[in-house]
Amino acid sequence: MKTVELKLLAGAIVVESKLDKKSKGQLLEWIQNEASKIDTMGFLLDGRVRHFKGDSEQIVIDRFEISEAGGRIAKLRKSYSSQAGAGAGLNPVWLIYRKIRSVFDACTKGCGKYEVNTSRRQHCMIKCKLAKAQKELDAAHKSGDVKEVSKKTAALNKAKALAAKSSKSFSNRGADE
Repeated sequence: MKTVELKLLAGAIVVESKLDKKSKGQLLEWIQNEASKIDTMGFLLDGRVRHFKGDSEQIVIDRFEISEAGGRIAKLRKSYSSQAGAGAGLNPVWLIYRKIRSVFDACTKGCGKYEVNTSRRQHCMIKCKLAKAQKELDAAHKSGDVKEVSKKTAALNKAKALAAKSSKSFSNRGADE
């Protein structure tokens, strides 16, 4: 990633965080004026302001490359890309996709069909899917179909695991849930 992309991603995380305005301003100023590319990578990985020198720079680069491939950085980049893509002229294909999706999916409709994929929207979608899985399980219990109950229990457990994982991810980056 280029330094500019890293700083934009770090800035988006700061803006989305629960910090007060003064702290956000200080962090944004640090990112813009003082942070090197390595410092910004470290901030994205750990959420801490640090200055890296010497051997520690290579460690940060290695950790970042691993995380960029499939970890936290890849997820942050996807979320940021979604926001940037949606905001850049509101791509008509994206709008049509969300419109169609909201017709068939109550969660998409209820959590803002045209809203950018922020932490708040992601959390809303997860809570909605969890509630939907619970309702489906209750309906399966009423029908008495053992196979269906087993399937719906597995779906509910999967939704709960996703909710727990996402809640941890949101709190790690200081985002609103």
